[in-house]
Amino acid sequence: MHFLIQVPFAIEHGLFPKPTLSFDFKEIKKVLSVSIPRTLTLGSDNISAIFLLSLASTMTVGSIAVFNLSYNLQAVLLSIVGVSYSLAAFPILIKYFSEGDMKKFVEQVVLSAQHIIFWSIPCSVLFIVLRAQIVRTILGAGQFNWDQTRLTAASLALFVVSIVFQNITLLFVRAYYAAGNTKKPFIAKFINAISTVALGYVFVVLYQKVPVFKDILETLFRVKNVPGTIILALPLGWSVGEALNCLTLFVLFEKDYKGFFKSIFKTLLHTLLASLVMGFVSYISLNIFAGVFNQNTLFGIFMQGFVSGIIGIIFGIITLLAVGNKEIIDVWQTLKSKIFKARIIPAEPTRL
Repeated sequence: MHFLIQVPFAIEHGLFPKPTLSFDFKEIKKVLSVSIPRTLTLGSDNISAIFLLSLASTMTVGSIAVFNLSYNLQAVLLSIVGVSYSLAAFPILIKYFSEGDMKKFVEQVVLSAQHIIFWSIPCSVLFIVLRAQIVRTILGAGQFNWDQTRLTAASLALFVVSIVFQNITLLFVRAYYAAGNTKKPFIAKFINAISTVALGYVFVVLYQKVPVFKDILETLFRVKNVPGTIILALPLGWSVGEALNCLTLFVLFEKDYKGFFKSIFKTLLHTLLASLVMGFVSYISLNIFAGVFNQNTLFGIFMQGFVSGIIGIIFGIITLLAVGNKEIIDVWQTLKSKIFKARIIPAEPTRL
């Protein structure tokens, strides 16, 4: 059915396929030269994950489950923020590039990057601070015990650290695709796939051979005496690899289109400050509400995280308003003009 609704448009514009023996091999070569790097770029994350999972299979029982569950949870932020903004910006970037308007092209990338940073960093901080409540609320059923919750929460926090890098990477990739360049994203992602697997392996070895590294990792994420903490080496390798990938694309993009970093610096500074305030307030609130809500029930755990998160968000918003952040003002103006005062569209009259 989805295919059929496209048919009239395709026929009207002469786009419907017709049998032919005449092939333009130059065009075919051009399509392949663009699509093959794109396809390999798409598959690189899956390849990295397969290698990391193979490492996880040599660890304690349940390591693969911990890795998969935490990876899937962090993918929520990736889909909501990074994928949404990069996809929305893509047709506009194509339009500006095809028109040769490089100024507007870069401005659109900057605008999208500012909004990605504005949403990604606070969400990441909230996920890190409320990680136990998030994991316990979503996965805390059946045989999923407290040790598994702590381990999955720690793994989630390590994945989420790189969310802003992953989201910005998606934007850079879309920007290069809009410019018809699929080779640079492929090269960067190829290096990323190799470095991610290598880093995962290196961190596993460090965990096994260097007791200080293990102690730092377990102490930082409060998983002392929890069995199977070696799995944390893999999301750490993933996040460091994603950060390196983003920095690689950043250097390439800054070289090709000057002035990108300077334009996002203010947003980055404001968002980091507000996120630190929000994270600190949420953490304090968690300790306060631990004695208010019953921690032995799903409702109590959910309400502890929910109320603490809301209070943290309020303080984060106040901080953004205090520093005159442009993005929070844009969000408010959008809500005020397009939602609160939206004109109600009357229903179409019907005739019997």
